[in-house]
Amino acid sequence: MADEVNVSFLLPGEPPTHVAAWRETPPPFLHDYKRVDESYESLVYESNVTSTFTRWATFGMGKTLYRLAFTFRSDPANPAVTRVSVLGQAPEDTVNEMGDWAAANIPS
Repeated sequence: MADEVNVSFLLPGEPPTHVAAWRETPPPFLHDYKRVDESYESLVYESNVTSTFTRWATFGMGKTLYRLAFTFRSDPANPAVTRVSVLGQAPEDTVNEMGDWAAANIPS
């Protein structure tokens, strides 16, 4: 799939802190996504990216949904750091925004 995402990045702090913060206010790169599922260590967001042509061609019945699953776990090398693993689909601009956001939040 062309818009497939399989990346990970590090954030300072404990995983439960990030899960709670993202539940309350997701990062800005998820502005087109809404939370559709969660567990104690993961959050799943979904975006409807159905094109106008698809809506027209399927008489409004077809949908294209992109999902991103974020898993938050302590980094084995440094337990004070959270490794966020991302798996799913996203448009290229969302992936670029996620990369910029992650780079700005690199642990010191």
